[in-house]
Amino acid sequence: MKQLKCLICGMNINDNGYDLNNDSFIEKNEKGRIINCPFCGVGKMYLDCEKEIYKVENKSLDIQSLQVLDHAMKLEIFNGEFYEEASQLAKGDKAKKIFKELSNIEFMHAKIHKRLGGFENLPKLHKPDYTRYNTDKLLFEEAYKREEHAILFYKKNSDKVSSNIIKDVFNALSDVEKQHETITNERASIA
Repeated sequence: MKQLKCLICGMNINDNGYDLNNDSFIEKNEKGRIINCPFCGVGKMYLDCEKEIYKVENKSLDIQSLQVLDHAMKLEIFNGEFYEEASQLAKGDKAKKIFKELSNIEFMHAKIHKRLGGFENLPKLHKPDYTRYNTDKLLFEEAYKREEHAILFYKKNSDKVSSNIIKDVFNALSDVEKQHETITNERASIA
């Protein structure tokens, strides 16, 4: 397989890591058939072996765009931390694995926003107590709500950013969140 690069997160994809985080996708990557970035989840239209990754000159971004990227980064960290905790709280092994993989993807989304906004560090957020989600069903129901919220966030804020590149990134990440919304909804119904 020719090595691919994700134009959104910048990660290289090859035969060694093509199946990372596969449970966070509806349609799975297979050797020789990569349809999602295994690191950030975007679709194959954002995978290439020659093009450059999406970049913006953050000095050219207006205040509102930087604020939206900051909020997007915090949203993804908040969700990533929830999934990390859910992977510990979940009872079933499959649920634990799905939550860990969702956490990996959400943290990569936060790193994408960090890079686009030119922020120095990922922020440290207050971690709520998630022990009230004491069944896999409750964890997946909460996950579904978070994915729904992320999709709405990207849709609402896409019009507020001044860069077409950021709009494209928001669209790509929203599509990933839609997959997660479907997965968490399906898992909630069978948990």
